[in-house]
Amino acid sequence: MESKVSKMKPGLIGGLIAAGAAVVVGSVVGYMVATNPELRARLGRGARDAYETSKKKIVTMSEDVALRTAQVTKNPKINQDWVAHQWESVGY
Repeated sequence: MESKVSKMKPGLIGGLIAAGAAVVVGSVVGYMVATNPELRARLGRGARDAYETSKKKIVTMSEDVALRTAQVTKNPKINQDWVAHQWESVGY
């Protein structure tokens, strides 16, 4: 008599193992972030640095580049930041 496990497709078993591994890895990473204040601070600094870098790049963009970047990334905030910078540069 065959067991139910032997009747399962190998791809399904591999998928279940991969999903289980992803849950375990996600749990470990979440625990590390939740319990390590230095790691949280480092991640926060990295996010702030990335935001500041992207803000600096907006200053040097032309209107066409800002529009295309916003369309490709599907992020309208790029255009909003670019327009806000243009208004600030003329004194409003």
